[in-house]
Amino acid sequence: MREDNVRKIWSDAELDAALADLHSDVDEEDGLAFARASLLAAAGVSEAPPPERRRPWRWIAVAAAVITLVGGLVVVTSLKTSAPEPAQPAASLADLDRPLTPGEFRYAQRLSWRPEIIEGRPVQFQEKTELWIPADPAGVWHRRTMWTGAVRGLTADEQKNLRYQPVKKPVDERGPGGVFPGDLTPTGQSKPHWNTPFANWLTPDAALVASLVPDRGTLAKRLNFDTIDIKADGRAHSATEALAMVRSVLELGLLRKDVRFALRDAFNEVTGAYTTQGQTPDGRPATILLAKDSGQTLYLDPATAQLLAWDTTLIWPSVTRSSEVALNTVQAPPPSSQPPPTTTMRTEIPRAPSPVGDPETVYSFAITRGDG
Repeated sequence: MREDNVRKIWSDAELDAALADLHSDVDEEDGLAFARASLLAAAGVSEAPPPERRRPWRWIAVAAAVITLVGGLVVVTSLKTSAPEPAQPAASLADLDRPLTPGEFRYAQRLSWRPEIIEGRPVQFQEKTELWIPADPAGVWHRRTMWTGAVRGLTADEQKNLRYQPVKKPVDERGPGGVFPGDLTPTGQSKPHWNTPFANWLTPDAALVASLVPDRGTLAKRLNFDTIDIKADGRAHSATEALAMVRSVLELGLLRKDVRFALRDAFNEVTGAYTTQGQTPDGRPATILLAKDSGQTLYLDPATAQLLAWDTTLIWPSVTRSSEVALNTVQAPPPSSQPPPTTTMRTEIPRAPSPVGDPETVYSFAITRGDG
């Protein structure tokens, strides 16, 4: 070993003293600039020097020590804290029904596979949508949408050589009371051939959620006849349309528990709607809401009626007519009624094969103090 390659090994006391000096006489902004310059200089990278200022010798040695510890690889990190990461899912879905305190947010995450055609082949890219709703839902909601980079339908080598990628830069939107730019919300408008004034079930906001009562009969009537399309012709909704209404409001993570149970039960009263007990594609116990006309499926947590997953490819279990199913009524309110989620995705793009046990969309919910 050459003598000039020998590095001094600092004792704990010496390192503590150096760090103490660092924090005692260097402000954060200036200290970061100096640290960055010192590290880059130690690595042999030139950079314009920072403004002159006397530094304790031990801080300069700390910079060199860092270079030694990481084997010559310069890693410069900011000491400033960024916006908090979304909270991890709560210990259980039941924990999410407590009242929020000022400064807390209800957080919902949706991971969905979106179809694309790449070089003539059907593939799917994974999209992540995050939503933060403040303690007062009438406040400003924050929604972030981005691609995760995950692709299915290609081999590992094909993914590595993929020349096309969807835009990965997150799109952030703010919506007062949950009304985001671009939402079609002619709420309250009416036309002679509509059954009811327009209700924005498919882009639900705080006002729509507040209008949902924990009564099965009332919700069932709304799931069947509320106007959700400006081209409405007065007919009752199909099971798929009703399922979309239910999905859209449940994926917010904002509905009270008694309303969720009422909505689940109300879905049974839509023609072509079925409810049974079973499992999610990845094996979790679930209450399953089925739309016979399309095969679309919602999976709810049996104990809380929180949304777990959605899928377009149904493997039919032994189905019992929804009205004949003895649903789990633990913590549930008296019988109530219905609503649905996002619009039915109808596309001519062929889909890449989906792995067994991997639903098209999965959901997670949490409570956090940061809005992303």
